[in-house]
Amino acid sequence: MKKFILPALLAVAVMTSCGSDAVEATDAKEVEEVAITATYSTLGDHNHVDWKAWHLAKTGERSGSVMLTSAEASVNEGMLAGGKFVLDIAGLTVTNFGDDTAQNEKLRGHLVNEDFFLTDSFPTATFEITSVDTMSGDFNSKISGNLTIKGVSKNISFNAKTEITEEAVSIASAPFEINRADWGLTYNTEGAEGVIADYAIMNEIEFTIHANVTK
Repeated sequence: MKKFILPALLAVAVMTSCGSDAVEATDAKEVEEVAITATYSTLGDHNHVDWKAWHLAKTGERSGSVMLTSAEASVNEGMLAGGKFVLDIAGLTVTNFGDDTAQNEKLRGHLVNEDFFLTDSFPTATFEITSVDTMSGDFNSKISGNLTIKGVSKNISFNAKTEITEEAVSIASAPFEINRADWGLTYNTEGAEGVIADYAIMNEIEFTIHANVTK
């Protein structure tokens, strides 16, 4: 009976690790037409998306960041109304191995090649806001938009803290997870035929967005 204990615990861990942080990806949507009173299009400081990924049961965490290469945020009467953000996938970084540069670069090379993001053909990803709903609390906005990776566009929603002044727009999201398979990122997915558990990678990728745009 003992040989069944570890697989059972692993299955429970996988099921409980994918909690309310996961967001649903739906078909891409049209951008809502709204009045615009100000546009911000100059990148300020700290424009990046932090990412995390794991092996099964959220073991073997991997992490890093992707910088924004351009951004445009639209505001209507002091409220975020729209925007488009371009991410430098080809320049993504891996940081979880600390000072072990060789290991960081080895994983980075794996992520940018044909197994994952194929950055020779798709060097960037984009996120275009389709709607924004106000909320109460620290995360005062629910932002929906089309996330395009490797030419595949899906609409997602996440909670964020938005701050708007005359000079700048700041967006800081709560951590959220997407299912990478929705964008065709299927390398060693959970349950894939011929992939043993030790090499399987969770479908979930966690993102935390930090965007600061000035006029």
